[in-house]
Amino acid sequence: MFVHEHIVKLHDTDCYGIIFYANQFRICHDAWQMFLSQDGIPLAPDRSQLDVVPVVVHAESDFCAKVVLGDRLRVEMRCDKIGTTSFTLVFVLANVRGATGTARVVHVCIDAASDRAVVVPERLKAALSRL
Repeated sequence: MFVHEHIVKLHDTDCYGIIFYANQFRICHDAWQMFLSQDGIPLAPDRSQLDVVPVVVHAESDFCAKVVLGDRLRVEMRCDKIGTTSFTLVFVLANVRGATGTARVVHVCIDAASDRAVVVPERLKAALSRL
């Protein structure tokens, strides 16, 4: 499991304490990017610098509980499944009061030049296996 902390900002939630679902995905993607960077697989700023691109093909999230400005969210990320060309990440977001949301994101690895599905690269597969 990888853990990332996010402090809830004004633009993350509304006055009712409900986090906007797109912001929940953004927070999860921040954790994903930090994981890759800390594991020595940083995202390239330009697709032309990559051989393989992990593309999101399915995403779902659930809002579970109120979040407020300044909450420290603990974002737990784990890899639920590694297939031949795809992998599934699961996220749990929680504040001091408990779980606030969950997300599940499926990526397919594609060849950067042809856009065709390719096998999950070994280096990425090894990193995901440690989750």
